[in-house]
Amino acid sequence: MKRVMVIAAAVAAGVGYWAWAQPSPAPLPTIMPAGALLCLEARDFSALVADWNGSAEKRTWLASANYQAFSRSSLFLKLGQAQTEFASAAGVPPDYALLGSVAGGNSALAIYHIGDLEFLFVTRLASARALNTALWKARGTYQTRSAGGVTYYLKEDPVSRRSAAFAYAGGMLLLATKGDLIAGALELIAKTARPSIASEAWFSDAVKAAQPGANQLRMVYNLERLIATPHFRSYWIQRNSQDLREFISGVADLEQARGEFQERRVLLRGAAGAAITDESAGGRALALVPDDAGFYRVWMKPGAAWVEYSIAEKIFTNTALAGVTATSAPEIANQADAGSQEDLETRIDETPLADNRDATTFQKLHALLGGVTIEAMLEVSSTRTDAAQVFIGGQAAIALLGSSAWDAKAVREALGSAAATIWSNPGAGSAWRTGANGTEEMEGLGRVAMAMDGRWLIIGTSPDLAAAVFARRNRAAAEGAVYAAGWRHARELPGFERMFRLIDFPQIPAAAGLEQERQPMFFSENAASLGRALGRVQSASIAVHDAGTMLRENVVYRIAP
Repeated sequence: MKRVMVIAAAVAAGVGYWAWAQPSPAPLPTIMPAGALLCLEARDFSALVADWNGSAEKRTWLASANYQAFSRSSLFLKLGQAQTEFASAAGVPPDYALLGSVAGGNSALAIYHIGDLEFLFVTRLASARALNTALWKARGTYQTRSAGGVTYYLKEDPVSRRSAAFAYAGGMLLLATKGDLIAGALELIAKTARPSIASEAWFSDAVKAAQPGANQLRMVYNLERLIATPHFRSYWIQRNSQDLREFISGVADLEQARGEFQERRVLLRGAAGAAITDESAGGRALALVPDDAGFYRVWMKPGAAWVEYSIAEKIFTNTALAGVTATSAPEIANQADAGSQEDLETRIDETPLADNRDATTFQKLHALLGGVTIEAMLEVSSTRTDAAQVFIGGQAAIALLGSSAWDAKAVREALGSAAATIWSNPGAGSAWRTGANGTEEMEGLGRVAMAMDGRWLIIGTSPDLAAAVFARRNRAAAEGAVYAAGWRHARELPGFERMFRLIDFPQIPAAAGLEQERQPMFFSENAASLGRALGRVQSASIAVHDAGTMLRENVVYRIAP
């Protein structure tokens, strides 16, 4: 028996030494040719594909009005055309069946051109699986080429001029839209001296700056080149390419753990700024967020202009009209037009009355905010049902942490002056009455509540919300951030769905037999169905830290079981 145990131990030790002595597989970015715009790498791509295919979110979204509207969009049609052209070139359809067959373990996708959808996909896949794919079985219709001592297969569609190329080498399946990308990858696998993605500064610097932690999915992107592409500027949903110009590259890591997804982002600046090491003001503002708030945002050092705009938008919404981006050139007025008989009532001996309310409404508020430094600002909002249980509205509050104590008289005058102009009542805003829990409420046609205590000033559209924020002013500070925000999806979705139905009421009836032809209504069908598809998301939050040379962002998505 002892002899058997000794032999077993020796075999185990031998196997362990053999495994330790084997060279570690090369990181996939080191075998992908340089010149990519971004690189997406998965630790286990097959598991991610299986999770998505079996998820309730996929089934719900594909059956949703949001997907129906997306399937009619210009972007979807362009992607569908590219998919058809690639199918003609490859000889196999690029559908979920193909994706499932070529999805291996450690995998990476590099995008080289957005408009032409030029990419290279590399996945670690057992040879038995690779040789059983529809792609490999169709290799007889491809031309053969060689690079790095390995044969690869290339085919081009004469109509669309799109190409498909693939190879299998070193336990990896390679698939690309250009033969040059496959050839370059095979040469890198063969240790030929040529630049790879990993050797480029935008990639290596971003990876070096990545935040520690396990990651199931990593995306590294060359932001400097992405912003220069018209496709990014056209389809980037945030429409903030100007704000991103200070950054040259970035990395985002995604990890699933303990009922939540954690996303860790880093954006590298081209020119270093001043690092913000004291985030205590942001932490003090975060401590004021009520437990039942639907949405909140915190800024450190927001600037007087932004504070003024936020008060106008959230508190005095009647004057905060959303700007409309012009998509066409302005018309040229005909200066030679002498008028017509319809203009007989227009007086030419008096100057027309000018509506200067926008210029005068917030004059006193502008002067007030210009005389104090705002250390931090908190914006809080939630949906609420009216007393009659019929309509859904919103309530908002803004909390300002000043560098010095607020002048109560000046605050009342600034808010009263704005209210008097907006509410078209000269006496509006001139009187304040004492409310509950340390708040004051303005008497007038609208509703504004405020509370002050030393450096804290809280302004709200609801006395209850203003009081809830004000009551937390002496709480211990939370963990600080230069910017932080949170959205409680589970709390707010029912209220927004009800609000969306009221906005779209009355429903536009579908013509008989044309139900599928009707474009889904934007609020009650399109947007609401997207919210329902993400129904398991309880909340999402982000915290941003500024290190001068880079921004670090931490995003947490909490998921229900």
